[in-house]
Amino acid sequence: MKKIILSIMMFMGVLSAFAAASVELHVYGKSNSPEKRTVKLQDMGNGVERLVVPIREIPKDCLRLEVHHPDAKAKKSDDGYWVAPNGAIGSFKLDNGKLSMRRCPIHLHGIKHKDKALAAIVKGLRHEYSLEVVAKDGNYEIFPCFQIGQMGFSPYEDIVIDYHTLSGDDANYSGMARAYRKYKLDSGEVKPIKERMKDYPYIEYASKAPEIRVRQAWKPAPPKIEYQTVENEPEVGVYVTFDRVGEIIDMLKAKGVEKAEICLVGWNISGHDGRYPQIFPVEPKLGGEAKLRELIKKAKEAGYLIVCHTNSTDCYTIADTYSDYIVCKKIDGTLQRNAAWSGGRMMNLCAQISWDNYARRDLPKVRDLGFYGLHYIDVISCVIPYDCHDKMHPLNRKQYSDYVNRIMAFARQTFGGVASEGPYDHVAGNLDYALYVSFNVMGKQNPLVDRITPLWQIVYNGIILSNPSAETTNYAIKDAKTRLKQIEFGGRPAFYYHSAFKSDGRNWMGNKDLRCQTQQEFEDSGNAIKSAYDEFSKLCHLQLEFMDSHDEISKDVFRTRWANGDEIISNYSSKDYSYNGKTVKPMAYEYIPASKGFFQRIIDWF
Repeated sequence: MKKIILSIMMFMGVLSAFAAASVELHVYGKSNSPEKRTVKLQDMGNGVERLVVPIREIPKDCLRLEVHHPDAKAKKSDDGYWVAPNGAIGSFKLDNGKLSMRRCPIHLHGIKHKDKALAAIVKGLRHEYSLEVVAKDGNYEIFPCFQIGQMGFSPYEDIVIDYHTLSGDDANYSGMARAYRKYKLDSGEVKPIKERMKDYPYIEYASKAPEIRVRQAWKPAPPKIEYQTVENEPEVGVYVTFDRVGEIIDMLKAKGVEKAEICLVGWNISGHDGRYPQIFPVEPKLGGEAKLRELIKKAKEAGYLIVCHTNSTDCYTIADTYSDYIVCKKIDGTLQRNAAWSGGRMMNLCAQISWDNYARRDLPKVRDLGFYGLHYIDVISCVIPYDCHDKMHPLNRKQYSDYVNRIMAFARQTFGGVASEGPYDHVAGNLDYALYVSFNVMGKQNPLVDRITPLWQIVYNGIILSNPSAETTNYAIKDAKTRLKQIEFGGRPAFYYHSAFKSDGRNWMGNKDLRCQTQQEFEDSGNAIKSAYDEFSKLCHLQLEFMDSHDEISKDVFRTRWANGDEIISNYSSKDYSYNGKTVKPMAYEYIPASKGFFQRIIDWF
């Protein structure tokens, strides 16, 4: 009997040793002092513990709910760092500071302590939180804050967070990203390009081709008139006609650019951001529909993909079908107004209206013009899903996301692929190319941040094609640091004629730009694209491989490693760096293919 009791006690001791940890919830109502609750995590096995906060347990008067994990804390000068969803990392270097990130492109954050790391993946209510990094009196903490009452909505699903404890080679930001990638792949939400391209061959082509966007026509931005009508509409400026784009195609072919994807921006009525959601007729000043069809035929004969830029999230008063009904409403019933662009004051278009009334009607008409490739839908992957409080078509953010994904899936079926502006992964299952993963990889950061890492790329390289940053657009004509960042982060080249177009000079892709008005501009643009094409041709196979790790191997020297064993060493320092018998020059890189055994070399030879 004693042996049985002892065995039970020992068994219970083992259970206790592996019992799930707890987190502390800070629930804020109208008072500035939170109600604190301790919630035990569920042990999911394999080093994963799960927090579930059911809807019914979130107080009705809750304004915000913070989740504090005991291991997501550190002190100044501790060995390690924190990691944010945009790839920012920061060592524990300051006494005081704060970073609040509402825009989370992926729902992953984490912290590293010496030889261990904690990765947190937000799965439930993922559209409703900000990521907070707080240093106070030398004490650091990283935690999600669900902004419930502050955002004016009632919770529509449970809060769910999975905490992964990582050790060994996984105890770093690369390991955190690999854990997130595994979660996405295991869920079935995303598939590798190597699988998708069997059904969508344009994706494989795009993986070997630079993206060349041509902004053709637009009205002044910022606008002269915010609420435009056909009667008071500002004049449309024409900069690159359909005939001129045809000349660009001829020039690129003559220079030896064998693969490219051309994307026409502002081909629609009134040019870029002209009258959305109205896009037809084709802008007459550019040459109209007849000239557009001629251009598409020319691109096809050249062996290029050719697509165009449309929009499914914005609307302007000048549109032929505009009414206040189609606009997302705030909780008080007023219109959700947004930034001002060429078409005037932009308003958020309800995704249900967009799907029911526009996407299903207009995208087949766009395809009928002849476009094929990775069709570009503006903004749709670059913003947190909107919500809509119109009583006739209400949507929470999850429902809005579902409609957006319907639009993108339909576009993929219609054109053969989908591209958009940003990296937000609520659309990862239907996105084939992100024009830029970040707006700011190299510029000024929050004082808490040390640098930006390719966290997103470790998750999605080999799943979604991408260009690292708005800054790396037109990288071949920019400074050495920008060119090096393009390679280090595994980018697909993105070029843009007239990326700088705003009359106030605030151009987020920079003012160093491609032009084609003069013969010299025309030639210079072609030479830039050709140089990038030649360089990319040697590296483009990496677009289909997972980026498995990234680390700083010496001061200002970084190693990017892919799943096939290939490496790129990027040297931002002022001195030569030696790596495996290779000398990496300052502000340059070395591509080091994986060493192969005798039998693999024989297979490759055959």
